[in-house]
Amino acid sequence: MNQPRLWSAVFIKQGDRRSFVKACLERSHPVALDVTVEAKKLGKIHLDCTCDEKPQGRLLPNDSNPCEWHFQFELLAETKHSNRIRMLEIEFDNDSDWVPPAGRAQFVLGSCRFFTSTFPRLVTLTWKNPGTIEADYLFSTPPFVPTLRSLTYVGAWNSLINEVTNLTSFSITLDSDFGPYRIDTEAFRLLMYNNRSLESLELKWVVLEGDSKGSPVYLLNLKSLTVKNLPKNLSTTIRIPAFQRLSSLRISLGSSEELDDIVYTLYAAGDGITVKTDCLLANFAETWEALTGYAKPIIRHIRLYDGPDHVDHDCWDDNSSAVLLMMDAQTLEVGFNYLQGWYRSFWEDLKQLGTQLKTIRFEVSDEMEPCRGNDCSHEECFMDTIEDLVKCRFDRTRPFSAVERMVVSENDRENRLQAYVWRCSYGVRKLGQYVRPVKI
Repeated sequence: MNQPRLWSAVFIKQGDRRSFVKACLERSHPVALDVTVEAKKLGKIHLDCTCDEKPQGRLLPNDSNPCEWHFQFELLAETKHSNRIRMLEIEFDNDSDWVPPAGRAQFVLGSCRFFTSTFPRLVTLTWKNPGTIEADYLFSTPPFVPTLRSLTYVGAWNSLINEVTNLTSFSITLDSDFGPYRIDTEAFRLLMYNNRSLESLELKWVVLEGDSKGSPVYLLNLKSLTVKNLPKNLSTTIRIPAFQRLSSLRISLGSSEELDDIVYTLYAAGDGITVKTDCLLANFAETWEALTGYAKPIIRHIRLYDGPDHVDHDCWDDNSSAVLLMMDAQTLEVGFNYLQGWYRSFWEDLKQLGTQLKTIRFEVSDEMEPCRGNDCSHEECFMDTIEDLVKCRFDRTRPFSAVERMVVSENDRENRLQAYVWRCSYGVRKLGQYVRPVKI
C-alpha cells in the first residue's frame, strides 16, 4: 500500500470522495502519473454535500470547506502532483439540459484551478469535449509544453491548438453542432509546419476553409493517416512522400450513420505507411486522387472484401471508378459480395485489363458446389461468371497465372470446406486449361 509505483495510474470519477483521491495522489508521489478524469455530468446532491443545493452553486468550490463529492479534481492542481502528470485524459460530455451563464466555467469541472497548471512532464493529452463550447477554458492557458508528443482533441475547434509544436501524434474530431468546425487552411498548414515530425495524423469531420498561402508541408515521418470526410484541399497543405510506397488497397462497402448513405472505405498500406478514409460511391475515384494523386502510388494488390456480413451492392452499373485503381494490379481478390453485385461493367473491365493482372482470387460459398442435374443454386451461377472471365482472358492472350480461392475464414473447419468446394468447382469446369503459370 505504501509503494508509490503501485499507485501510478489514477482514475478519478465523480463518485469518488475528495479524501480518497487525495490519498491516492499522496501514495503515488513522486512517480510519474497517468491520469484519467471522467467528467460527464453534474454530480448528484449528496447528503454530506457542503455546496449550495442548486446546480449552479455546485459549480463553485467552497475554499474554506471543500466538498468531498464535487471538487476532487482540484487536488490535481497542486504543483507537486500536476508537475508529475505524464498522461492526461479528460472525458467530458454534455448530457445536461442546464446551461450556465455566459463566461462561467461549465459543469463538474467548475472553476477548478487545475487547468492553470503547466504540466511540465506531460507527454500525452486527450481532451474529449463534444456537445458544448463552454468547457474550452481548458485551453485558456495552453498546456502545450515542450514535452507534449501526442494530442487527441474532440469538440469545437479552438484556435489555441495552433500553438502546439513537435507532436508525433495528432488526432482531431470536430463537433459541427457546437461552435466552429471549419479551420482556416493556412492556419492548418502552419500547424502542420510546426509539427513536421508527425508519425500519426487523424482528421475527422475537418473542413479546411480558404486558400493555402505557402507550399505544402512535407511530413517525412508520417506512418499513419486516417481521414473522415476528406477535405478537398488537404493536398495543398501537406504532402506525404511515403504515399509512393503504397502497394496494396482494400476496398469495402458499408452504411454510414453520419452520412446517412452508402460509403466505401479505402484502406491502403505499404512499406511503413497506412491510409484509411471513407467516401461516397460518386466520389470514389476523386477521393483516391485527392489523397494520393501527387504521389502516384503503384497499387499491386487489391482486395475487395466486406467481411463476413452480407452487403447488398445492388448491382450498380457504375463500377468504373474502382477499375481505375486496378490498372497496375498484379493480384486481385474478389469477395463474395462483390461477386454477386458487380456482374456487369465490372466484369467486362476485368477482361480488358492488361497482362500485369496475373493472379485472381474469389471468396467461396459452400453453396457453390458443382450442379447436380438441374438443381442449380443461385451461387453456382456465379461460377459461370468466373469461368467466362478466365476463358475470355485466355482467348485474348491475357491468361491468368493463378486462379485461386480467397482465404477469409479463421475457422479451420470452414476453411477446409471452402477449399473442397473450390477444388470441386475448379476441377469440374477444368479451369486449369486456361491458366498459364509463370515459369520461374
